[in-house]
Amino acid sequence: MLPGPILIVDDEPSNLAVLKQILGDSYTLAFARNGADGLAAARKHLPILVLLDVQMPDMDGYAVCRQLKSDPLTENTPVIFVSSMGEVGDEAAGFACGAVDYLTKPVSPAIVHARVRNQLSLVRAATLEHYVRQLELEQAKTARLSRIHAVLSGTNSAIVRIRQPQALLQEACRIAVAHGGFGLAWIGLAGPDGGIAQWASDGAGGAPPGAQGPAADVIGHILAGGGTALCDDAHGAVAFGQGCADARARGFQSLLGLPLHAPRGVIGAMLLYARASGSFDAEEQKLLGELAGDISFALEAIANEQRANFLSYYDALTGLPNMELFLDRLAQIEQSALHGGGGAFVIALNLERFKQVNDTVGRHGGDQVLRVVAKRLTEDLGRPCTVARVGADNFALAGERRLDENVSALCAALIKLVGEPIELEGGTVQLSARLGVAVYPADASDAESLFKNAEAALKQTKAVLARFQYYSQELNTRLAEKVDLERLLKEAVDAGQFAMHYQPKVDLCTGQIAGAEALIRWQHPQLGMVAPDRFIPLAEETGLIVPIGDWVIRAVCAQLARWRDDGQRIVPVALNLSALQFREGNVLQTIAASLKEHGLDPRWLEVELTETLVMYDPQAAQQTMRNFGDLGLRISLDDFGTGYSSLAYLKRFPFQYVKIDRAFVTDITQNPDDAAIATAIIAMAHSLRMGVIAEGVETEAQMQFLRSRRCDYLQGFYFSRPVPAAEFNAMVQEGRQLAPADAAATAVRTLLVVDDDEAFLSCIRRALRGEGYRILCAASAHQAMDLLAMEPVQVILCDQLVQKRDRKSVLATVARMYPETMRIVLSGYTELQSVLDAVNRGEIYRFLTKPWDEDILKQTIREAFLRHRPAPARE
Repeated sequence: MLPGPILIVDDEPSNLAVLKQILGDSYTLAFARNGADGLAAARKHLPILVLLDVQMPDMDGYAVCRQLKSDPLTENTPVIFVSSMGEVGDEAAGFACGAVDYLTKPVSPAIVHARVRNQLSLVRAATLEHYVRQLELEQAKTARLSRIHAVLSGTNSAIVRIRQPQALLQEACRIAVAHGGFGLAWIGLAGPDGGIAQWASDGAGGAPPGAQGPAADVIGHILAGGGTALCDDAHGAVAFGQGCADARARGFQSLLGLPLHAPRGVIGAMLLYARASGSFDAEEQKLLGELAGDISFALEAIANEQRANFLSYYDALTGLPNMELFLDRLAQIEQSALHGGGGAFVIALNLERFKQVNDTVGRHGGDQVLRVVAKRLTEDLGRPCTVARVGADNFALAGERRLDENVSALCAALIKLVGEPIELEGGTVQLSARLGVAVYPADASDAESLFKNAEAALKQTKAVLARFQYYSQELNTRLAEKVDLERLLKEAVDAGQFAMHYQPKVDLCTGQIAGAEALIRWQHPQLGMVAPDRFIPLAEETGLIVPIGDWVIRAVCAQLARWRDDGQRIVPVALNLSALQFREGNVLQTIAASLKEHGLDPRWLEVELTETLVMYDPQAAQQTMRNFGDLGLRISLDDFGTGYSSLAYLKRFPFQYVKIDRAFVTDITQNPDDAAIATAIIAMAHSLRMGVIAEGVETEAQMQFLRSRRCDYLQGFYFSRPVPAAEFNAMVQEGRQLAPADAAATAVRTLLVVDDDEAFLSCIRRALRGEGYRILCAASAHQAMDLLAMEPVQVILCDQLVQKRDRKSVLATVARMYPETMRIVLSGYTELQSVLDAVNRGEIYRFLTKPWDEDILKQTIREAFLRHRPAPARE
């Protein structure tokens, strides 16, 4: 079956009928009565052949044919002209337009069939040729990739059985030529001086290449930078001209150079030559890169096997001593210090958030980061130390010191050294470090205890938010208490020793309780009430926060359901989600299951997320929050202003509320910076259609300040501490509330006068004395806009219209931003067209000329205030 119809374009119905009678029984046909319809039909049906009349009223056939040939959709569609115009010039014109044949009317059915069959045969042949060509290309690509896979398989087999580097290199070259179809394969290993110290090759093409030979530029590029070198067409190559010329001289058209990587850097290069140009596409390069990686790994494995004793005491990735050797050297350092009358130190170093870096740059990138850090610690510290890698992202340093020496300067140098940017192929990575320090002989007398105490100090750095920490006996006591508390916390989870308290959230407009925040409390049988700041960080650190958080969700839902079933009034309750619970727990499923279990409407439950939690993985956080929204939950951004405070992310995430951190509330009535930040957060949140909650409100002054700034809700000791469920319920049922906000006083009529002439401003103030207006003055457009943003202005009086761009700008801008204001111009500039233009643009309400009539000015301003209509209230 043909892929498309035959399109017949002719303005004469009789001609269409004739061709339909001739071809209709054999082919699918489509028809058009003029050139435009013909072009549209061609784009719609994508015909396999077009029979086209020449003489048509709107567009002749030649023009139609030219447009068909210029359209990518129809440029390959054959066109046969069928015309009553039979002159030689007519036919020549048709062929010049791109037609493949020309029939003269009246047509012979046999001729028409023959010509159509001929063209369709050509179309089929061309289509078949295209398919065959594509198939051949795919088969060739498959064959190439199959050969590469055969090379990979053969090389890996050789890696398993061959334990000598030279024999392995020779066999890898032989396999690349024999199984991969390459004309020549060469592998060279670099020596200490950067030259090729060991090499192997296989294949034709004369003497093998080398670091001193014609391919030196390719090999040098690989060894110096560790990048891939590709000469895809030896005849047209610009880069690696020397190497490409050498390849061409050997009878090859393509050359690929690959680096051999090892932990210490690039150790060699592999060159592969092919007869045809374009032999190395992206997929083939990737597989061959894996081949180079396998060979590199095998060479390193052989070297490591030959250094078995080395691997018993050193870290394979970084080449640093491992824990066993480190403790042995530390013991030697202690003995030396003991005999020399000096001291020693141990520093335990942890790379912060290395797991996140590793996830970002991948395992190989993470390994490279660790190698760079190890190199810096051993070569750039400027002090003789024993450096070891003692964990995935942990290092240790030890050295001698004077008894009176403080190693704080060394700690600062280490932090700076680790914090310097690390350049990788995919970008730049920057790390930070925490350090724990223990000193000999004050903190321990043996190597193992000294290192253990340094690790204890390292753990404490997170608790005290310090970059480095010295070990102390008090620290040891605290760590012991922490271990004991962890044990008790695990028991508390199983024994159900937790209780929920609720802190009311109060609507600052109505004064009523509008919600609450659920806060967990731990009532231990012997310890009594354990403060949240003691056990919540520990729960986060140990992972117990996940089951504790799940318990909180179920407990709050159950409590709300009990109040509802008892006929009590309930309000929404907000839950704090921890970072670990949000990332690793099934918090969404837990909330959904609890709501379903208790038949609770999602509107009675809210979730609070911190900035740090959201910014850990913004993409995942955004999706989870969308899922919260789909479930019907409202979301608050907790502690806003203390973390990233990214406005872009605030706009991006679906928050309904923003909570002002108590750090900005405590001194809000005394500290102008805190007041400005809180005011800005409120304005910003409202502009993004979010509610604002201020937490930590403890005084009436704080409450009144926040209310004056249109903060929506408060939470804090001023209204209530967190209280048990029964006490909170009593507050709600009794209707305990703040005194509501006073009813808005009648708006003061405010007039803004804009002019930089102080004499003019004084005249206006005298003229309007006794009118009862509040008059604001601005000497510039900038000042005027600031006043409009800060003050509720109803009427504006401006001294100029167009003579100063400043005045023109302020009127135009005000008209757009504050269209509800009444704008009056009082000016000696009376050019009529400018006045009319300003009026037509809606920039001014009235135009008065100087010198003014005081009564008319007063009357105009009175009318402006009467006509003023406030803008709709903004949410």
